[in-house]
Amino acid sequence: MAQLPAFREPLINPDGYPRGNSHPQLVKREDFTDALYGVRDVVSDWSAYAAELKRARPDVNPRVLLVSHDMSEIENITLMALGGVVQALNGTPRYVLINPSNCAELDRVIEEFRPDWLGFNLYTGLTDHVFDWLRGYKLARAKKIFRKDFVSFEKADAALKGLVREGGARGAGYAPVIVGGHYNNHDYATSYARGADFSVRGKGVNLLKDILLGGLEPGIYHDPISYPNLPLFDRAGFYRDTFAFSDRLKKYALSPVKSVLTALGCAYRCTYCYIGSLVENQEQSYEGSGVRPPSIIQDRPLELVLKEGEEIRRLDALYGVSTRAVFDQADISLNNLAWWEALREQWTGRVGIPFYIQARPQMLAGAQGKRRLSMIAQGNLVAGISMAIESGDEHVRRLLLKRHESNDVIQDALKNVKEAMIPLRTQAITGLPVIRPLKKPSTPDIGLVDARGVEHYYDDPMQETLAALHLVCSSGRFGKEDYYWNSLYSPFPGTPLGDYAAECGFHDGRTDSNERAYMFTSEVGLSCFEPPVARKQVAFHRTANFFAHLLNGKDMMTLYLYSRDQFGLEDFARFVHERQSMFQTKKLYSKFGLIPEPAREMLTAFFEHAYPEADDAWFKGVNERLAPYYETLLDGLVLAAKVAARYFDEKSRGVRFNLDLLTRVERNHYYDNSYNMTYLPPRYAAVLRPYIHENRLGLVDRPHASGAIQAPSVEAIDEERLRGE
Repeated sequence: MAQLPAFREPLINPDGYPRGNSHPQLVKREDFTDALYGVRDVVSDWSAYAAELKRARPDVNPRVLLVSHDMSEIENITLMALGGVVQALNGTPRYVLINPSNCAELDRVIEEFRPDWLGFNLYTGLTDHVFDWLRGYKLARAKKIFRKDFVSFEKADAALKGLVREGGARGAGYAPVIVGGHYNNHDYATSYARGADFSVRGKGVNLLKDILLGGLEPGIYHDPISYPNLPLFDRAGFYRDTFAFSDRLKKYALSPVKSVLTALGCAYRCTYCYIGSLVENQEQSYEGSGVRPPSIIQDRPLELVLKEGEEIRRLDALYGVSTRAVFDQADISLNNLAWWEALREQWTGRVGIPFYIQARPQMLAGAQGKRRLSMIAQGNLVAGISMAIESGDEHVRRLLLKRHESNDVIQDALKNVKEAMIPLRTQAITGLPVIRPLKKPSTPDIGLVDARGVEHYYDDPMQETLAALHLVCSSGRFGKEDYYWNSLYSPFPGTPLGDYAAECGFHDGRTDSNERAYMFTSEVGLSCFEPPVARKQVAFHRTANFFAHLLNGKDMMTLYLYSRDQFGLEDFARFVHERQSMFQTKKLYSKFGLIPEPAREMLTAFFEHAYPEADDAWFKGVNERLAPYYETLLDGLVLAAKVAARYFDEKSRGVRFNLDLLTRVERNHYYDNSYNMTYLPPRYAAVLRPYIHENRLGLVDRPHASGAIQAPSVEAIDEERLRGE
């Protein structure tokens, strides 16, 4: 029987990998099974484990097709990590990313690859097409294997699960199905019912190993302990397969932004997030054991993270790319300052690519926050920081979202980040369910009634939305290089806040067939707002970054939202032009931008150059009225050039430029700066270059991902991998 790891026990197997018949303790819960791994049950040295398996079990060499969606712009670190597990079992992983329009491609890949296993990593809003395909796959396989038609999918599914349980799947030519990932932190039961032979709740490194080794029967499994034992990512294989699959997926290998994971776990219970269930899951698993669980946030081995950075560099050379920033997808960065100090000393020398990190306000505030920021500001270790505040109302943050930072802590964190001269992206949620419930919810611990019975609901939900804006812009610290990121709330089913919204009658609870729920597009996720309020929420979402750079941003945004009922591009431009004398700004020193302070005359001259034709006179007029907008934001002349380039691209496709497109160009412009990818649009480079001071020309003379890239052929990539280089 496994011994649960205790509070201060290192979560690293001193033996490197399990010896003898070591296996997790399986504890049956109400609707899933906890797999409780002891320290000696997990693999910490995957290379040594691979060598031992090759000696002791040469029959183990699983072929695993790993599948996820292709909607993200950054590579899927879950698949790359699980692919590393497959490799450590001396197996062969293959990767496919799909969407609703090309799901049938799975059949072709399966016929070609002949996998022993199928593994799906699913996300909310991107699932129905997968389960539709899975239904057809299992019905067809059951008919062929058992030589009969099944009257229902449920019977076919049960028969195949029985086949897997009896160990006959491989001989019958059936590849069992494993489903897990972000979506399955909660909806594991639905995945099992819809076709998964193995449904994995939460992270799956240890469970995948034991499933592939035949140590578990079909069922729903949960590993509640944050072992930091992810193997080295199979980044090379992921890039190889996605590069070959379609032109659309070449973006992962060729992207100038890559991803790593410095730590696992999250100690917070935010109600809008699936990850917030980690604390509850661990508490339930340790209940009655008499053992205090270890920290739920665990740093990955330092040398492994360094090797992943070096692998990014190696693959850059292979694909002809220059990675500009590495996005740390850890839910909480900077938790262990000593770990980061040790990393900085080696990362800057061995890898040299700056991180983009996510940090809580509490980690950035106070004296300890200053110390963290002082350390990461050295040696170009960090390119930028994303800090979520979610709401400007402390009652909403505490009672509805279960985030306990005060406004003072947020303001202090913002001050500390800006004193360290690091670009900041504040994150807020627009359109939260802050009005009085239409139906009584069954979860009394979520809502806007405090312990004294005082209600904190809003009659006008826009006022709560405006509070977050006011918290940021009134600080006087928000620089031109900083970005006010906000998403329109989408109630993910299975999260506490998503379930609360459905129970209150704010939403019907159905999100799975709506990919916009995952992509944070410009649609209000709740159905409870009156149409005028919904229009205001969308208008806020599209224009908030501009208003965040005004000291009186809340007042100006209020005037904009409540003085009109239409919020198109021309309406916004007219407002900016007519109200510019009311805008209050504070000039702050910034080291960012190619042309940091463009004069009005420079903007006017550019508009004359960019829009000489009568057919474009309307858009030229829009830009002239937007001159104060460009002057307020980061590198406004370059932003104007990017807008012009996008305008003509859309025009060539017959699309009229609108406010949503302006927002997208603006957002990408800020991302370019955050990820060290500042550039001049090629169409206007000759016009803008003379305005750039000589000490900043180096920023635009380096290669950029938007330019032509001579990528190697798929055959060359395969040859390189076969050589083991």
